[in-house]
Amino acid sequence: MQVMHGNRRVWKSICRGMGVALLAGCQTVATNDPAKINFRIPPGSKLVLNRELTIPAGVAHVMLQHGEVGSAASEYDVNCRFEVRDLGPRVIQPDSFLITRSGSQREWVDQPTIMRFYKVFHLKSERQADIMPMTCQYWNYPFIGRPVTIREVQEALGGYFTFEFTP
Repeated sequence: MQVMHGNRRVWKSICRGMGVALLAGCQTVATNDPAKINFRIPPGSKLVLNRELTIPAGVAHVMLQHGEVGSAASEYDVNCRFEVRDLGPRVIQPDSFLITRSGSQREWVDQPTIMRFYKVFHLKSERQADIMPMTCQYWNYPFIGRPVTIREVQEALGGYFTFEFTP
């Protein structure tokens, strides 16, 4: 009986160790490279609007893609939707927005063929309180698409916005 009981303890220890190893293997390793998928925006980082951004009458957002501002964008290239609470016309003044949180997600657009891959940035401004979260996205096939990177977001925003990451 003693031998059996000892073996059971060994097996429990082995199983616990394997469980911990499996869970640790599922963790994403953060990186300091904004071009990487697993880059995490450091707390205190900002998104800086470098020049005025005009929101047209009757809408509450503009789309940015390849550094250009418009009312629409190609869903298959990374584009960003900058939004305010109230309908325009409105001019958003250059400002520094604190990124309070961000995250990457995906959802089906047309199951099982097209998925939407997107990153949401929750922004806070002391001077312009009605700024809504900015969403950057694109559509792709489920097995080809991947999370939007900060480098892709910067390319979509062009010279209108720049990131300031805290060390």
